[in-house]
Amino acid sequence: MAGVAIYQAHQASQLREQNRALQQQLAPLSDQVQQLQHERDKASNQLAGLSDELALAKKNQNPSDVLKLRSEVTTLRKEKSDSDGQSAVSKLTADPATRNTLRATQKLGMTAIYSDFAKNLNLTKEQTGQLNDLLADHIMDGIDLTTQALHDGKSRGEIDQMFASENAALQTKLQALLGPDGAAQYQDYTKNLVSTLSAAQFAQAMTGDPAAVADKKAQMTQAIQAATQSALASAGLPADYQTVPMLNLSNIASEEQATQSLQLLDSIYGQVAANAGSYLSTDELAKFQTFRTNAISNSKTMLDMNRKLMAPIGQ
Repeated sequence: MAGVAIYQAHQASQLREQNRALQQQLAPLSDQVQQLQHERDKASNQLAGLSDELALAKKNQNPSDVLKLRSEVTTLRKEKSDSDGQSAVSKLTADPATRNTLRATQKLGMTAIYSDFAKNLNLTKEQTGQLNDLLADHIMDGIDLTTQALHDGKSRGEIDQMFASENAALQTKLQALLGPDGAAQYQDYTKNLVSTLSAAQFAQAMTGDPAAVADKKAQMTQAIQAATQSALASAGLPADYQTVPMLNLSNIASEEQATQSLQLLDSIYGQVAANAGSYLSTDELAKFQTFRTNAISNSKTMLDMNRKLMAPIGQ
């Protein structure tokens, strides 16, 4: 989880600690939303009071008071309009120092997610750093796009086009850094994140010796990959569609897409549960159903919180 509540998955042993860090980071942002809403309500009350005074001045035919109050009402209306049009996130990222801090947190998250990818590709330390910088910048650009989409009330089609252009730009940069083969491997690694991360996290609930757990984890990884391909095909979505809800910023920009994404993930887990009896015990299957329920609920909560943080205060 990163600065503006963008979910960052981590190695299974660190997920619990990361979730605590997430809650700590969300608290001040949520407080800022409440503060901004309080300021908006205060401005609304002030505006209403001035409007009443203006109406009274007009009724009493007091030209000097009318001119003065008109000026104050105009100024306050503009201030309120500007405040309503901003989001908590945009107010934070407007400050260069704060934006740099948020980006640094994003980079930490991307470093964790793509550490195995960097190792598998035998990237140098310098190349790994460049990759993580590139991905952190991509996330920050995505945050800006999401904030813009929510501010402008973009349609689902417009949002898809915005993010398609951003992803195409990322792919070009990846090819320059990693070469065509490396960029293709990045795409493959990224589209399989839901299987990698889910199996790694649920492995903590698996029983048996290390070899048995490793075998169950491998089978679950393959099962989630197969279920993902099937679910995407049934939904008419591309094979590289990001099925980890919080790693797909379009889900924040579009509530419609978020609903579809959550349903998609639930169907993937449902397919896995229906066929996992061959390698999971009855107790493990029950735990997986709890894992499934919690994953969908937590993802929905995080999407809603992010949308609230990125949407204009006046909405």
